[in-house]
Amino acid sequence: MIKVITTVGTSLFNNYLESNRDIENPLKHFKNKPFREYRNLAPRARQVKEKVTPWAAKSIEASAEIKSLHKIQKKLAESLDVYLLATDTAISALAAEIIQDRFAGIKDFRVNFNLGHDVIGGLQVDNYRLFVKTGLPNLVKRIEKIADSYFGNVVFNIAGGYKGVIPYLTVMALINNCDIYYIFEESQSVIEIPKVPLEINYSVFAKYSEEIEQLENGIEKYAKEKNKNYVTFSELEKTGLVEQLEGDMAFLSPLGYIFLDKYRRNYFEFYCSDEVWEEINKQRDIQRILAEKFNEHIIRQSKTETKGVHRVYDDGNNPNRIYYFEYGDNVYIYKTFQDEEAAREFIKTPLKREEVIKNAKKRKWVLANV
Repeated sequence: MIKVITTVGTSLFNNYLESNRDIENPLKHFKNKPFREYRNLAPRARQVKEKVTPWAAKSIEASAEIKSLHKIQKKLAESLDVYLLATDTAISALAAEIIQDRFAGIKDFRVNFNLGHDVIGGLQVDNYRLFVKTGLPNLVKRIEKIADSYFGNVVFNIAGGYKGVIPYLTVMALINNCDIYYIFEESQSVIEIPKVPLEINYSVFAKYSEEIEQLENGIEKYAKEKNKNYVTFSELEKTGLVEQLEGDMAFLSPLGYIFLDKYRRNYFEFYCSDEVWEEINKQRDIQRILAEKFNEHIIRQSKTETKGVHRVYDDGNNPNRIYYFEYGDNVYIYKTFQDEEAAREFIKTPLKREEVIKNAKKRKWVLANV
């Protein structure tokens, strides 16, 4: 199935109101309401759904999202695994739920929408600072999660949703070599923006990794920080990676988050001590496993066994073993073996987690054949 990233706007309600006025009263309560108030609006949401859902089921013209999805499926002639992404507003979440219900049971469509995952926190039009700091980073993370780090079967449908997001989704699609689809509501044909090779100089992310991490977390007194490291931050500004906001705040720019996400997917980040790092750099098989298998969460979990107090990655019918644990979102590797007997003997060794964490440093391994 083709995964289709689809942002959701409010054209569904605008189109309905062109010929029907019976939802005006309940719908007005959704105006300018953030998503956090959505559950309090449940009775009015039901009123809107009762009217709009059966109406939407009768026509593919009901909304930009519905129309474009039908056109994309016809063009690709494949089943679609659709992921609806709503802005951080009550009305966008309501539209997404109705669109999901509208496609229920229709052949060649699996439409996904989960209020807990697919309403993108901070993605709204009223607070640009919140959009930069939280909204766009959350959007990038959600799309990355949906793609599961593989964009070969992903397309972007930008027909609906908040138009301010379209430039960023377009760039994200291009750097991940994905097709983009758009449709004008008055048009009967879907517009395809094909894959275009887009070269990005990612060396800046390696060269200034610490400063980029500072921007990712937000710098409160940016002028002072820039004066301490003028050359670096000046270069980052020239490359468009710095977003300066009121109150002397600076963050990684929206495009910066998209480029950083792509850059990080070229590497597997983990933590280990200098001693373990030196050992890995001597072990060709362990290097290959890190690059091709261990970095993938699903593969790592499927090949991990509990041995005493240890979690051990067992590569199968070979002597390669990796002793590790996960703490938060981080992976800590504390011993690697290319000798099965030595690996088995290590099981008897006690695990000193706090010591491992204390002595560990962040490492990066290129995700390519070694």
